[in-house]
Amino acid sequence: MTNAGWYPDPAGAPDTYRYWDGQSWSQMTTTSPAGGSRPDGVPSGPPPAAPTYGAVPAPPTAPNPYAQQAGPYSSYGGGPPQQWSPTPAPSGGGGRTAVIVVAAVVALVLLGVGGFFGIRAITGDDDSDRRAGEGSSHSDDAEATHATDGTDGTDGTDGTGEPTEGSSSAVRPTGIQCTDGASSPSSAPDAGAARLTGGGLSIPRQPSYSLATGDQVAFGFADDFVLQYTQVEDSWISLTGVGALAKDNGFDDVATAAEVVLQCLTGSDKVYRGFTGRTDTANEPITVDGKPAHRITAQIRVTDPEISVEGDVTDVVVVDTGDPTAFGLYIGMATIGRADLVGANEAVLAQLAVD
Repeated sequence: MTNAGWYPDPAGAPDTYRYWDGQSWSQMTTTSPAGGSRPDGVPSGPPPAAPTYGAVPAPPTAPNPYAQQAGPYSSYGGGPPQQWSPTPAPSGGGGRTAVIVVAAVVALVLLGVGGFFGIRAITGDDDSDRRAGEGSSHSDDAEATHATDGTDGTDGTDGTGEPTEGSSSAVRPTGIQCTDGASSPSSAPDAGAARLTGGGLSIPRQPSYSLATGDQVAFGFADDFVLQYTQVEDSWISLTGVGALAKDNGFDDVATAAEVVLQCLTGSDKVYRGFTGRTDTANEPITVDGKPAHRITAQIRVTDPEISVEGDVTDVVVVDTGDPTAFGLYIGMATIGRADLVGANEAVLAQLAVD
């Protein structure tokens, strides 16, 4: 039979000891077995030496405080006892050291998690700053990627911190403006139709161009965007398309909305990778079918070893069509140095209409 004495509490409480009288456990516990209270007149003193195991009776059973069944040990938490071998109280602080180590690990984990969310809160929700204007002038079918990294273009600068000609350096797009559009239209564009329609606008169909939708090219700022494109080289296309900008996403007027869209495009790593600068050649109020609108035309230049082109002549036109919930949006992108593509886009823009 195991010797009587103080042993670590079988209920599992840290730094707590319970008295074993050789037959059963006392209900009294102590944190100082050398000078703790004495149950039923038991003398205090240091815990006994570890019992010798081998040809001795089975060790006493201890209560399981986590069991659900009722039983003779229910005063300790209920449930039938499980086999347990008492071990003399430790002479050092090993148990406390283990607790401190565990606490330190937990603290480090919490600090790491807090830092992660803190950084996310500073840089923008769900990486929205990096993904701002997650647009692309390429369809997945065409496997084309105008992309930007490096100078972001979202501050209306040319990559040196100086405002670009005609741009509004005070305008800053938000993550919602650049990414919260419902870019997939309710129906696929009709290849046989004479005009493409979207956002209350329409443009003439170019039969030799392929069709795509906003979700395929990740124009994340636009609703219901449809476009037509032609391949220029493996990783570059030219396009024209129409869609909508939801006013609830922070688009309050046509001039600011046009600037925001252009910054969303130049700030996207899926549109103009290697963006080096933007020069506006037009930044002016216009009308489309008598409706107030704003046009920005910019030469957007890139340096990318994967492509040979210099960049695009990009048109952004935002139109107040009279819809109380959204503006109409036109985007055209034509490769710099390709007079045929630039001319084709100008012809399409000249026929932009309000549906």
